[in-house]
Formats: sequence, structure tokens, C-alpha cells
Amino acid sequence: MLKFQLKPRFMAFLFCLLTVNSLHAVEVKTLAEAEVPVSSRAIPERNKALKSALEQVVIKNTGSAQSLNNSIIQAQLANPDSLLSQYGYVEQNGQLLLRASFEHRRVVALLRQAQLPVWGTQRPLTLFWIALPGEGESILLSDSSTLGERQQLKSLSDNRGIPHLLPILDLDELMGINPNDVKGMFADIVASVSGRYQADFLALVAIEPAGGQLRYRLNLYTKASIDSVTPPLFSFNGTAQTVEQGLSAMMSALADYYFSKYAIADTGAQVGANVTFGNLETMAQLVEVEKYLKQLSAIKHITLSRIQGNTVTFSLDLFGSETDFERLLSLEPRISIVAPAGTGEFNPVPNATAKPVYQWRQP
Repeated sequence: MLKFQLKPRFMAFLFCLLTVNSLHAVEVKTLAEAEVPVSSRAIPERNKALKSALEQVVIKNTGSAQSLNNSIIQAQLANPDSLLSQYGYVEQNGQLLLRASFEHRRVVALLRQAQLPVWGTQRPLTLFWIALPGEGESILLSDSSTLGERQQLKSLSDNRGIPHLLPILDLDELMGINPNDVKGMFADIVASVSGRYQADFLALVAIEPAGGQLRYRLNLYTKASIDSVTPPLFSFNGTAQTVEQGLSAMMSALADYYFSKYAIADTGAQVGANVTFGNLETMAQLVEVEKYLKQLSAIKHITLSRIQGNTVTFSLDLFGSETDFERLLSLEPRISIVAPAGTGEFNPVPNATAKPVYQWRQP
């Protein structure tokens, strides 16, 4: 029978000192869902829409439209019903939509079979500050805006599975920032009024007239560490005929950047690892940890290999590298490092390569 012991009181203090995870990633629950406009409920129209819906789901989970050219994906697109969980019809603003849900585990298995990269459900949260051309002067896009660009940003984010926030733009924010700060890419000023938002990344987006076209630019920063000389993590710019085209190009480029950092492909190599969690006080916590690990896109197989007191070690077979796996752990807000590698009583596997010990925090 498993028995979990309570840690001494000083352990709680040590946890507070050593916790390093400050990310605010969110779980995206729509990676196996899509909506497609249809002209009718006729069977041929339905079949065409289901194929388009599965295409959207593949792109959400792989990050690239190029994945649709894969021969295994092409074969599956000819038979989307075999992955279908359910579908139905909804009407929005006079437009009939087919809404389809596919079995996410089988979608991921298909992508692995096709040797395509997969990004899991935990994804970083991005706060967007967007300066748009207005009537005579630039304006900032707010979360409550009724402009078409607000809905377009939501659709683009949903289609790529990129969680996002827009600022409230209340009086305090408007006194601390103006569109020129965003257009000038003054990230330190923008960051100074963004403290209330629990986001991982800060995206500054500027769209402004340039001759007969529009010039757009996007700079991405880690929200937690910005000053006047901080270079962007990622930058993208170009020209477009419309604001909609510019937003679409930037969101596609940003999605490609995120997927290059977080999506994990199967290298075909046998990669083994172990991960240890301390301070597990109940069997329910152990079950939650194991459930979480099993759904990670980086893990092929998981085995509970060691229990000592309230410290538990799992043995893993991985897709990709151990670094890829650790990057995914850093995105989970319920996980933090309770002790760095090789610290005394926390090193549960003697004579093994020192690893950090993680803490599972209940929401």
C-alpha cells in the first residue's frame, strides 16, 4: 500500500525560495475542433466541409499548412469520418457553419505516423498591443472593440491554437500609453502598463499607411524581462493591401515561430528520461500527475518506477529530446521546481545524473 508522508514545515519555505516557474500558459481545448462555412446541409457540402475541418485541425496541431501535403495526411483527408467524433450545424450572423469535433488522440497518432511535429495542449499566452490606422490618427485595439479587426484576431488565433489577450484600455492605461509608443516599438513603455496581465509574451504590432499600401511590423518579447535595450525574440514585417491581410500574415508568422519552439517531432531515436515529483501528499495528486504526463505530446510511454515517501519518479520514453520535454513542463502552471538538481535528500535516484525535482500544485 502506498503511503505519503507530510513534509516538514521548512520544506514549504524552501519551495517558496526555489519556485522558478512564472509562466501563465493555458490549456487549449479546441485543437480537435473546427468550424467551416457551408451553403447547405446537403451531403456533398457536408463531406467537403468535413475535409476542410480536418485540414484546420491538422494545421492547429502541426503548425504548418505544409503538413497537408504529407501523403499519409492526404490519405486521411479523403476519409475524415474515420476520425470524426461529432458534428452539427450552427448559424452565426446569417451564415450556416458546420462545426466538427475529431478524436484528438487519434489525430495526434496520425500526425506521429506521418512523422510530423506535434504541439500539446499547453500553450503560452500572448498579450497583443496593436496600433491600427484610424480616421486621421492611429488607434489601439482593445479587448472590447467592435471593430472587425478584433473578431479577425480572435479567428486567426483560434485557427492556429494561439491563446491571446488584448488590453482593456481603461483610463489608467490610456494615461500611460499611446499608439505612438506601439508604433515606435517602445517595449519598455508598453511593458510598464502591462503588469496586470498574466501573459507569457508581449507582442507589439503596428500597421500604418505607406504610400498606396500598408506597412506592418510585429515584435515579440518575453513579458517578464523587458527594458529599453531588450531586443525582440522574434520580429516580422512587410506590406499589405489591407489591415486584414497584414494581420493574417503576422499571425501566420507568429504561429510558425511558436511551433518551431514548442512542437515536437519524432526523431526515431530511442530517448529515455526520468522525471521526479516531490511533496505528493495524496494518491489523488499522484493520479493527476500521471494523467498530465500521459497526455504530453513529448511522451511515447510512461512507467511509474519509484516511490519513496512522498517523492515519485517516472521513467519515460520520449519523442524528441529531453530538453523538449523540460520545455513543455515549464509551460504548465501547476508545475514548478521545488529543488534544483542534486540537492541532498531530494535526489531520489542515487548515483544517477542529477535532475531537478518538480512540485505539483493544485489549482
